Amino acid sequence: MLAMTRHAQAIRQAGVTLLELVIVLAIVAVLAVMAVRSVIDRWQRETVILLAERLASTISLAQRTAQHRHAQTQVSPREPSQGWASGWALTVLPTTTTPGAACASGKEVLVSVSLPTVPVVRLSVPRGTLSYAAVGYSRMTEVTGTTVTVSSGRHTRLVRINRIGRPRICDPDANRSSNCQASNHDP
Repeated sequence: MLAMTRHAQAIRQAGVTLLELVIVLAIVAVLAVMAVRSVIDRWQRETVILLAERLASTISLAQRTAQHRHAQTQVSPREPSQGWASGWALTVLPTTTTPGAACASGKEVLVSVSLPTVPVVRLSVPRGTLSYAAVGYSRMTEVTGTTVTVSSGRHTRLVRINRIGRPRICDPDANRSSNCQASNHDP
């Protein structure tokens, strides 16, 4: 009989009870819920950083292309009906001396970037287009330049474009000085 009792105890101790399983699953669920917030926050931060760098490099490319091709370039919304929420496109505007600009619309699209749908990214641009003259200078009328804001969640990056047309990325959370605020910011 003693042998049967040991065998029965060994069989019972091999598995887990329903109560133990529920407790472990509850702990795993709580840890997963706590991790989701930080994962989404990091995802938003990385998306904002990436898009700010892509916008700054597109603006630099627009300036360099205008200088080297001696043609007017512009960074404008991808879909004019949706505005900047659709992303942006770098186009070379045709001139009478621009060879190879034979597109149906007369514009040559060099770069086209769409904004992601998840996470939601807001792009705030104070003007309709950013354009560069054939010598590479910005065609902005603002004396102080302009600022494009890229934000998602609690993360923000400013792409400051000076009056010459050079972009610079600024993190307003890390750099609270006056040169890291929007040009239309009133102190």
